[in-house]
Amino acid sequence: MRYVAETATDGQFAFFEDALAREYALRHQSRIARLRRQANFPSQKGFDGFEWSGIVFPRGFTRDDMLSLALVDAHEDLVLFGGSGNGKTHTAIALGLLACGEGRKVAFWSTAELVSELRSANREGTTQDALRRLGRCDLIILDEWGYLPTDPDGARPLFRVVSMCYERIALVLTTNIEFSRWGEIFADDDMAKAMMDRIVHHGRLVTYDRESYRVKHALMRGEL
Repeated sequence: MRYVAETATDGQFAFFEDALAREYALRHQSRIARLRRQANFPSQKGFDGFEWSGIVFPRGFTRDDMLSLALVDAHEDLVLFGGSGNGKTHTAIALGLLACGEGRKVAFWSTAELVSELRSANREGTTQDALRRLGRCDLIILDEWGYLPTDPDGARPLFRVVSMCYERIALVLTTNIEFSRWGEIFADDDMAKAMMDRIVHHGRLVTYDRESYRVKHALMRGEL
């Protein structure tokens, strides 16, 4: 590079600089595409055209704060709470895509699928390997948290994930389950309380207080 800078003409140097910029851009786009594939998003929905009405942010935390992804750097948590079809999963995916666009490593799981994966890992004696892979992430998204009841054998590995993330990895949950019902869903009040304490300590609750998008745009809407 020093030789080029000292011997190249202005035109040659400009050509070389442009070639380097193109190479960097291609590598950057390739890395983003790889991170998005590895994240395992169920779709590639961004925030373009997203409807923000009816979403309530907590005091001191705005939409811009969320979109800045400062919570990822701060290893904070976000709970997206509301009824089915309100855009919680869309929001979580779009946040994950933004994070990948900044070169962050993201993992997207439905909670039921992660429980199943960790059960299998436990049977095969590879739980530590599975947790180690998750531990390399900058952001973990757990969709449909608590939608299906989980027995203690399923709740324990989830607790390990939450404990691993605490103050180390940003965690985003989507759920329609109030905090007061977590004990019912995870069949263990003490474990549910321990998970809740860790998530709430550095977490924020965003509430989706609006009609289901799917119901609003359903073909049979007039019959419901």
